Amino acid sequence: MAQSRKGPRLYLKRRRRPRRHVWVIRDGPTEISTGCGEYDTQAAEESLARYIANKFRAPGALPADRLFIAEVVATYLNEHAQHAASAKTREFLFDTARPILEWWAGKKLVDVNGNNCRAYVRWRTAQRYRGRLISDQTARHDLKTLRSAINWYHREHGPLPTVPKLTLPARAAQRQDYWLTRGEVAARIRAALANPRTRHVARVILIGVYTGTRPGAILKLMWMPSAAGGWFDLETAVLHRRGRSSRQTSKRQPPARIHAKLMPHLRRWRALDLSRGITSVIHYQGAPVKKLRNSWKTVAARVGKAGEDGPHITRHTAATWQMQAGTNLYEAAGYLGMTAETLWDVYGHHHPDFQSEAATAVAKRRRDPLISGSQSGSQRSNRNAKSLK
Repeated sequence: MAQSRKGPRLYLKRRRRPRRHVWVIRDGPTEISTGCGEYDTQAAEESLARYIANKFRAPGALPADRLFIAEVVATYLNEHAQHAASAKTREFLFDTARPILEWWAGKKLVDVNGNNCRAYVRWRTAQRYRGRLISDQTARHDLKTLRSAINWYHREHGPLPTVPKLTLPARAAQRQDYWLTRGEVAARIRAALANPRTRHVARVILIGVYTGTRPGAILKLMWMPSAAGGWFDLETAVLHRRGRSSRQTSKRQPPARIHAKLMPHLRRWRALDLSRGITSVIHYQGAPVKKLRNSWKTVAARVGKAGEDGPHITRHTAATWQMQAGTNLYEAAGYLGMTAETLWDVYGHHHPDFQSEAATAVAKRRRDPLISGSQSGSQRSNRNAKSLK
């Protein structure tokens, strides 16, 4: 009987002291040292992921009991993820694929079932990142990457004889009433402007709450047409959220009319920036801002909201304000770049017309046919008696 194929996997090679234990990659009879010590597991996992990605090429539509998951994922990363629309997407795919390659190493497509998916979630949620346990939603994202890799492989290198179905943890409930009041927005802006190191956060807040643009897209905004990011066209009062060469993704980024209350700020900012030769809308000391995490935390801490929210709350705030203003559902959805169904399901309870008919509906008074019939008969008898007199 032919020996079954075994995929590359990590193995801790123990050595006598004073030499340290080291992680090696075992691939059949071959052993490749990662150079990583016993406690440097993350670097060892990354070495395994690179080894698999460099080694495997699509072997074609093999049966599920012969095709390794590592082969599928590595092909997906090499041929698809490398050419993703943005660096953030590429980073996300590789980050979520790394634990998949570790846990599913040596397993084949036939091993993708509910029991193994649940076992993966238990393994993943027992790990820590920056001192905190990994959530089941992170494990869900990992498994979604595995699912995408299998479906992509089926389309591009298949068809596979069978396409396994993955069992994912339930999606976390949408956060309700996660938004800022106008007073809270004003307090954040004052806190941001109080320190030169966080003044750029004030621009992010104002643009976010008045346009609903995602924070990542806000950081790429320019004062003139750009290939990489969006820009403000103040002459036509239109915000272009996507760069000219940017591809459309599932994160909708349609153009939007610039809000009337935002326009004066934009005109002032543009005049100030262009006089200094600055073309990025969001900048720190003239240089584009790539990440907002630390400066946002600093501003939130100043108003007593440390760790309670992130920059994405500005998009939730914009959607909530649109509903509170009674804006037409489909016009608001197009303005924000989301579907009308999502807007109504998550934010619709803020709309003044939310269930207004149901809340004022009163059933019409019904008359009992027996009573009404007897009354009619009595009335007829009275009329007959009066006619006899």
